[in-house]
This record gives sequence, C-alpha cells and structure tokens, in this order.
Amino acid sequence: MSSVLWNKKRGSPLLKKLGWHAEAAVLRLFWWTMRRLPPERASAAGDWLLRRLGSRSDKFRKVRANLAMAFPEKDAGEIEQLAHGVMGNLGAVLAEFAYLQRLIDRQDPDPRLEIVNLNEDPAFVEGSKPCIFFSGHLANWELVAFAAEAIGHPSDGLYTPLSNPLLDRLLQDKRRQLGSTHVPRDKALRHLLKSLRRGRSVGMLVDVRIDDTNLLPFFGTGAGLTTAPAWLSVKTGHDLVPMFCERTGHARYRMTIYPALPRPPADLPETDAVHWLALEMIRVLEARIRAHPDQWMCTNRRWPKQVMRDRGVY
Repeated sequence: MSSVLWNKKRGSPLLKKLGWHAEAAVLRLFWWTMRRLPPERASAAGDWLLRRLGSRSDKFRKVRANLAMAFPEKDAGEIEQLAHGVMGNLGAVLAEFAYLQRLIDRQDPDPRLEIVNLNEDPAFVEGSKPCIFFSGHLANWELVAFAAEAIGHPSDGLYTPLSNPLLDRLLQDKRRQLGSTHVPRDKALRHLLKSLRRGRSVGMLVDVRIDDTNLLPFFGTGAGLTTAPAWLSVKTGHDLVPMFCERTGHARYRMTIYPALPRPPADLPETDAVHWLALEMIRVLEARIRAHPDQWMCTNRRWPKQVMRDRGVY
C-alpha cells in the first residue's frame, strides 16, 4: 500500500510516513474484519483475498521466480498454481494473526495446533538442556516460537524488523501472545549466546537471503543463507534441532519437532564443522519445502539476482 502512495527513491519523508500510516490502518481494518468471522472462515477469507490480489503484485513475480529456481522440473502451469497457493497461505496467516490466542489454546478439547515431538533425547524431553531450533517460513511459521515454549523450552527467537515501524509494532504486539522473546536480527548473536548460557533455547528461520556471504547450495544453486545456527551449535556444543510447521486446514496446523542433527566429525576445524552442519541444516530445510512448496512464504528473492536472471526466472 505505501509503495503506491510514495516512491521509495524519490518520495518525501512526509509521503513515506503517510504511507506507513496507511499500511497500518489497512492492517488494523483487516484484522477487525477477520475478528467478525469464525477462525476457519477468517483463514479461508484471507486465503481467497490474497490469491486474487496477490497475483497482481510484484511479490507474486518473486514467488514464481523462487519456485522456478527450486523446482526446475515443474512446468509454467505447475509453478503458477504453486505460486497462487503460496499467496493464499500468506493471506491465511495474516488473517490468523487476529486469532493467535485461539490457535495456541492448549485447553481447547479440539486444539487447532497439534505438536508432534519426534525428538526422544531424554535431556530434550525434560527440557534440562537448551538447544538451537531452526525452521523456515512454512505454513504459519509464527507458531514455531509458541511450540518451543509449549514443550518446555523457554526460548528467544530471531526476527527481522519490518521497514514500516508501525506495522512492525502491530506484529510484535501480536507475537507477545506466543510467550517467547523476539530479538531483532541486527547484532543478535551476542544476545543469543547469552540466552544459551542462561539456559534458554534460541530459534531462527534460516530460509532468508543474506547478502555479502559465502554461497551455500540451496536446491542445487548457490544462495546466501545464514550459517548462524550452525555456528552457535559448534561454538556452544548445543544441539541443532529442526522444527517445522505444516498447514492441515484453515486455522489448523501440525508442528513437528525432529531429532537433533548429527554432530560434525570431531576432527574438523571449526570453520569446516560450521560448513558441514550448515549443509545438513539446508538438506532438512529443502526436504520440508519439497513436501509443501505451496506453503513456503518465498515472497523475497532467495538467490543472487544475476544467477536468477541467467536461469531466465527473474
């Protein structure tokens, strides 16, 4: 919305602020409207709305390009269908922010969030040792923070603040309902190290583009992905634990916690151990995206721009 009201490069500060306020007002109105509907219908309405409006946006073009990079074996029609699914899932997630408390209500006889723990390590089950959770932007990724708390792992999650501070404040107000602490991404590693030393687990979404870093193979093509979770694991000795969300219906989810990744070979230097563990992390991430590509929120470019242009997808 704000990009319609002001030009990012040439717009005045006043128009920029007006755009911020317009975006925030639209989001408040959207949530107010969704609260007039039952959770399932609100989720379905958000899905329907963004499938139609989202396909006209620049974000839709980026979604198609990312999916084409990840799934070169799929034809244009399949990519288009998946892209509409991605936008629909994003619309459902936005609508479900209006019902976060209902989504995470563990006292509900028919809970909307199923938590499946496949990690049988006694220390993990008892919550006696912190760990480093990692996940991706799949289904409703916001619920990862709550699920960690629900299984006995008080945690601090990393997040990237939005460029619109008013929208960022609205989303942070909603996230506080999840019970965990959210740490801004800039200069966060020191904070996360302190959290681990205090016995708190930490969590990160790892399918985001990091510029000015060494490329790692992501769906067979080099991408700038974070190695921070692997670095923390090697540095502290704490386990790296995958946790991923999948949508099972409108306003319904399954969160699966998987066994910890294997430890790097003991004879590897620290830098090589981080790289080894990062590759393991990406392997698991790819598998979960392959399972539900239409639930992958990939609205920002994931690979270097020139690489995507050379492949003819961007």
